Amino acid sequence: MLALLDCNNFYVSCERLFNPKLIGRPVVVLSNNDGCIISRSNEAKSIGIKMGEPFFKIKNNILSNRVVVLSSNYSIYGDISDRIMNILKNDFPEVEVYSIDEAFFKLKGIKDRERRCVDVANKILKWIGIPVSIGIAKTKTLAKITNRVIKKKHEYRNITFNNNVLEIKNDNDLEYILKNTPVEDIWGVGKKLSVFLKKNTINSAFDLKDCDENFIRKKKGVILQRTVLELRGVECNYIESTRPVKKSICVSRSFGTKLRYHENIRSALIVYVQKATSKMRLNQLFCRTITVFLKTSRYESRAYSNSKTYTLIEPTIDLRLIWKIADKLLKDIYKDLYLYSKVGIILSEFYDEKSIQQSLINNKLSQKETNNEKKLMQLIDDINGKFGYGKLKLSSDCDKDFFSNKKTRNSRNSNWKMKSKYCSPCYTTRWYDIPKVKV
Repeated sequence: MLALLDCNNFYVSCERLFNPKLIGRPVVVLSNNDGCIISRSNEAKSIGIKMGEPFFKIKNNILSNRVVVLSSNYSIYGDISDRIMNILKNDFPEVEVYSIDEAFFKLKGIKDRERRCVDVANKILKWIGIPVSIGIAKTKTLAKITNRVIKKKHEYRNITFNNNVLEIKNDNDLEYILKNTPVEDIWGVGKKLSVFLKKNTINSAFDLKDCDENFIRKKKGVILQRTVLELRGVECNYIESTRPVKKSICVSRSFGTKLRYHENIRSALIVYVQKATSKMRLNQLFCRTITVFLKTSRYESRAYSNSKTYTLIEPTIDLRLIWKIADKLLKDIYKDLYLYSKVGIILSEFYDEKSIQQSLINNKLSQKETNNEKKLMQLIDDINGKFGYGKLKLSSDCDKDFFSNKKTRNSRNSNWKMKSKYCSPCYTTRWYDIPKVKV
């Protein structure tokens, strides 16, 4: 047996931790650039606000219902997520962190599984302050469905719940749940796939469970066949305790306003390069291939999109070299008289230090230079880790953040930064945002 832990309305719950005035009020959290709704409180759901809805379309509805609007603050969400996952890893030997607010974990050898999961949920609520739901089942797909049932308790009146924990204990309960779960709500079944299934009279999870798996494999491949088997209780997707090695790292953001000039786009790219290389070094990887892409909005009357790739002879970890190449690639693809909406960098073809194929021209001097590069990069990471991201940066970088709330004297080209009009403070990750108590 395994379980899926899912944090309830995670982004909203994180915002309520340090702002209790939000409890009981309708709250929504927006995506990057304050674009779409990506998290809603139960109160916001009850007044008809939908997930993924563009913010500008529902402004009037939000104002009339006095909904609290917040920009996404991934710094605090990531920190709270790490704390929750650490509690889970301390209590269970096999844990797979599936996303920022979800984790699968094994319940092998545990007799009173439901009681154990209730204890973990209570611990997370007491220690961190985040409410969670835990679904227990034989497979990952069934655990996903069980977790969905907890969120929609009012639709499943024949099921008995133990707080926000549910285990499917008998075939009758399983059949009832699957018959009342639409096929489009199954993990891994999207809109297009659900249209195909419904055309073939597969309307619910129960229908998919009982269908001909050979027909499914022939028409839609082995991935959907595994879903069918998992609905039957056959485990096909196993817990992955170790994260797979990254194949690429991409850092890109849409600009807060459309940009015309190369200098402004370059100002954004240098921040993205530093972020991408920081992620790469965190995974102890060296990259050989660097790609820079630049594009306008596809809705522009004069649309343009281009990218260029450079492959090194030897993989590198050196931020300075990667930026030098990225800067050159941007010059090659930039064209005047366009209004650009996005730039980004992709690092790929990764190697760990032991598997690097050295150049035939390699000598002792270049080996010494490589060691110096590693020491310098480690020093940058150590200082930024201790004193805050961006304390050490490239000299040509006049900005260090993605957001446009706080402007500094040196921030000359800040019009590329993301819109973040409603962003809350970074209570746990930024020194000057730590809450102050007046006595």
